[in-house]
Formats: sequence, C-alpha cells, structure tokens
Amino acid sequence: MAPMVRERTTTPSSESWTSLAYSMMRVFVNWQRERRLNKVRERKQAARKATGLLAAGGVMFYGGHSLAIRVDGSIACWGLNGRGPPAGVPGNFVAIATRALHSLALRVDGSIAFWGLNGDGQAPPDGIPGNFVAIAAGARHSLALRSDGSIACWGYNGRGQAPPDGVPGDFVAIAAGAEHSLALRVDGSIACWGDNGFGQAPPAGVPGNFVAIAAGAHHSLALRVDGSIACWGLNDRGQAPPAGVPGTFVAIAAGDDHSLALRVDGSIACWGSNNQGRAPPAGVPGTFVAIAAGAEHSLALRVDGSIACWGQNNAGQAPPDGVSGPFRATQANL
Repeated sequence: MAPMVRERTTTPSSESWTSLAYSMMRVFVNWQRERRLNKVRERKQAARKATGLLAAGGVMFYGGHSLAIRVDGSIACWGLNGRGPPAGVPGNFVAIATRALHSLALRVDGSIAFWGLNGDGQAPPDGIPGNFVAIAAGARHSLALRSDGSIACWGYNGRGQAPPDGVPGDFVAIAAGAEHSLALRVDGSIACWGDNGFGQAPPAGVPGNFVAIAAGAHHSLALRVDGSIACWGLNDRGQAPPAGVPGTFVAIAAGDDHSLALRVDGSIACWGSNNQGRAPPAGVPGTFVAIAAGAEHSLALRVDGSIACWGQNNAGQAPPDGVSGPFRATQANL
C-alpha cells in the first residue's frame, strides 16, 4: 500500500494580508476622495448657476426695486422708478446686480451697462467695456470681476471699498455691501476690504473652503462646500449669527438686515429682521433656483421661470402674487 501523501496548504503571510488590506484601503480612500470632489463640484456649480439671475435693491423706509433677466436676455424692472426703467432694459445680458440706488448688468460680450444714481461715479451712463465675468453693487460703489481673476472697482471709496486701481488676485466671485467688499479666491478663502466697523470686512480676510459669498448692509455670509453657512458682521437683528447656519444650502443672499439661503431641495431659509415679512422664520417652501434680498423685500426664482415676492411692497417691488415672467432660470455662459 502506497504511503498517503498529504497535500501541502499555504497560509498567506501577515505581509500579504497587510498588502491586501492596504490596497483595499487605498481603493476606498480614492473612491471617497472622488465622491467628495464630485460633491464640491456640484456645490460650486449650483452656487454659480444661482448667481446674477435676480437682483433686489432699495433704501430702507424709502422704497425698493427688483430686476430679473428675461429668457431673451433683456432685463425686466419693477418697483421704484428711476432705479429701473418700467419698460426694462433691452440687450443680451447674463447677470444683474443692484443695491441702493443704482444697477449693473453684464452683457454676454463681457461689457457692463449701468443705470440709476451716478453721484459718485458708481454707474457711468455710457457703461464700461471689458472682459468681465461677474458684477456686484454696493450702496455707492460697484465691482466687476475680470476673466483673469482680478477686480475692477469704481464709485465712492471713502472707506476703501472701491480702490480705483482695483484689486489684483485670483478670484472667482465678488460681493458688495453698503460700504464693504468681499471676493472669493480660487482656493476657497475670502478677501475683504472697506468698512469694518461691525467686523463685516476683516482686513486679514476669512480662511475656509467656501463656494459663494454675499454681503448685506453691514454683515457678510459665506457658503461652505459642505452646504453650511458662515456669518460675520452686524447681528443686531439676527442677520449674521456668529455660530453660522447649519444646513444643506446651494445659494445665499443678504439684504440690509436679513438673510436668505436656498436649500438643495429648492426651499428657502430666512433669518434676521422680519419687518414687513421679508424674512419669515419658517422659511418659504417651493422649488426655487435663485434668490435675492433687498433692503426690505425678498425675491425667489422658481424652476418654471416665475418669481415669488415677499416683504415691503410700498413701491411695487414685491407684488404678493409674484411676477409671472417667464424669466431665465438657468445661468447663461459668457
């Protein structure tokens, strides 16, 4: 009888198991990293799409005005006349901005049109040529972001909010408050200049991983890549809670003393002063794609191109039944 031969089995060494575990971990980490990067891209894209489609301005206790881009690229205006002609503004525009008493509109060719008060040179009637990609309006100053990432400024500069030589840098977004200015760098941090009397524009800037910014009269907001919101500056009406606002938001807007944020589900959160109903604490349900906050009123653009309005309507800037449109509900490319 032949001797029984046992089959030899091998057990993976600890080194093999370690190598396998490391490989599996590397695959998992790379997957998580790509997933996170996709979320970042989605958040940035959503914030960009919501920018410049609507604009709300005005002066508290005096009257407000509203702007929206029509489907054909022209601009509709309603509210206080003189800050936005009732017949609107013809042209092929891709973004609008307004605040107290003047308005800006960015054409598809990168040049800028202005109307409204020009007492400090904030709204030159002949417009400004250039290769701009974004605009912002302060109380008496204006900003424009060039395609190379630098910023042009004009208008009142009494608090350093609009240096005539502009602001060099690698910026991707801008915002203007009453007398302060913000700019979002490509690395997600924020540069600030101008009036800092309430801490709304710290000269050292604000570090972070942000994807959007907004400036109120004396407060500032920034949307983080995770969807939460950072706030700083004047908080006398609860418009800028120092602890920020948690949530899954895709866009932000700042009025004189109230704030809005658009959730990923299309509904709107509101905080700050609710005089005239401009910031209902329960928020505003709906399927919205863009928001805007004026001195005392608020606007929201629905996915179907119609606009909801709430808040002060003393000059017709926020008709309770809204404005039917249809208005452009997606951002056009330059």
